Amino acid sequence: MDKKFASEPKIIQVVGYKNTGKTTMTAALIAGIASRGLKVAAIKHDGHDHFEMDQEGTDSYQFGKAGATAVAVMSQKRTAIIKQHNTRLDDMLIQFSDYDWIVIEGFKDAPYPKLVMVREEDDLTLICKLQQVVGIVFWKPELIKEAEAEKLNVQMYEEQDISERTMACFLFHEREVIVEALLQLKLLHI
Repeated sequence: MDKKFASEPKIIQVVGYKNTGKTTMTAALIAGIASRGLKVAAIKHDGHDHFEMDQEGTDSYQFGKAGATAVAVMSQKRTAIIKQHNTRLDDMLIQFSDYDWIVIEGFKDAPYPKLVMVREEDDLTLICKLQQVVGIVFWKPELIKEAEAEKLNVQMYEEQDISERTMACFLFHEREVIVEALLQLKLLHI
């Protein structure tokens, strides 16, 4: 990425196939990081274009139906912007440059550090297809043995160390351990 952030937020992606726990893990990371007083932004990819933020009957819905290609709703504590066009991930990241962390769910092909969710053995195939995998979150300990059998460069330690050379392994229920490992990681700046 050629644009530099002023405050250089740390970025982590949570990726995986459908029904692997991406949203649960993303929410856990956000909660864990935010609980330490850090400012967290979240970006979610909707590959099916199903989401609808403004609902029929609201003013924002009416403005969009009237032809506005962007609608902003602002209150004392919140701001929502709905644009009727695609936004590149890099451009959205720039909008969140004043946050300490940006947690991204999805966007498998983006070039940022990733946690890959593995619920079933078939999910292991995704790991070799991605760049910048720093950690793998397994639903079952047996899947770690499968990853080792596939000769994936995974390591399970008492204290997790995420680095460029290896992919740290975590179990799905170890959310606090994952948060701690991420907070120690220095490679997540862009």
